[in-house]
Amino acid sequence: MIVSVFGASSRLGHLFIEQAEAAGVSMRLHYRAKPSDIAPTSATVVVGSLTDPAAVREVLRHADAALVLFGHKVDARVPFCTAATKVIVTAMQGLNQSRLLVVTDAMTGELSGNVGMGAKLMNLFHKRSAHDGMLEDRAEQERLVRGSGFAGWTMIKSAKFIDGPASPNVKAGAGVSIGVGSKITRASLAQTLLQEVQQPQFAQQSIYVAHG
Repeated sequence: MIVSVFGASSRLGHLFIEQAEAAGVSMRLHYRAKPSDIAPTSATVVVGSLTDPAAVREVLRHADAALVLFGHKVDARVPFCTAATKVIVTAMQGLNQSRLLVVTDAMTGELSGNVGMGAKLMNLFHKRSAHDGMLEDRAEQERLVRGSGFAGWTMIKSAKFIDGPASPNVKAGAGVSIGVGSKITRASLAQTLLQEVQQPQFAQQSIYVAHG
């Protein structure tokens, strides 16, 4: 199996790469700048812009699945997630690939009944304090993926990240509830992503993920 990873330099990306390497998964890793860390021997590193179709196609070459793990940093001012994801989706369509896993946030986009009232109120405050265009960029990214026409897209809407080891006590699914105190370690989310890559359960679904 070959997995393409966009956002390989993120903290979540590092943890996924570590777990996937231990599981014997081959990877093609995208970096916007030359990585300071040594990539696994089973991985191919591609350095280039997320908006460069040639670089994106190279990352996707021969892949069985693609992971989108990038997102805005806290101090980010320029939205980029939708534009970058559009390049990835277009390249996958040209390569006849359809397995795409995208990590967003439980508070991204239209809030469903999965999100508790307290969390919704906190989200209203977050929207008022966010930089212009950032939250809408993430919402548009989700709409893009859902409208891709792929048979194998999965949206992973994560609870708040915390530090810590991977835990077996993780809830993942379309019916998982997210409250004010819902959290998940990045290591646990990386574990969940690897499981979904190896044994798909949630094709064409947006799922919520949190510690149980």
